[in-house]
Amino acid sequence: MIRATIACPEALIWDANQLASCLGLGPEDAQTYGAPVWQDAAGNRYAVASAQVSRSFPTAATSPLIPPPWGADMAAASCAQGLIRIGYPDESEICRADPAALVAVICDDPQTALSGLGLQRLPG
Repeated sequence: MIRATIACPEALIWDANQLASCLGLGPEDAQTYGAPVWQDAAGNRYAVASAQVSRSFPTAATSPLIPPPWGADMAAASCAQGLIRIGYPDESEICRADPAALVAVICDDPQTALSGLGLQRLPG
């Protein structure tokens, strides 16, 4: 297992949840990205998910999608999949949060990943 910490721009939460449903283990994965309570230096807001995933996650996240038995909006899932970038903390050009992309950082320490993404939790 590896840990992936993923920054999802506020405007992509629905699409990203549909992708998570396709890649996940059950219908609850359609709730992976919740409230956008993280922010970058420019004020863009993000939902963040961090979880243990299989070592095949980078390949699975970019391979042709298969509709899950519990259903998913496949057009939305495909849209999100086309916007995913996957990298490691030392790849700063890939791993900065981006309001136009889902950015996944592969790193055992979620705090290191969040730092690399350049995100701060909103107060409250």
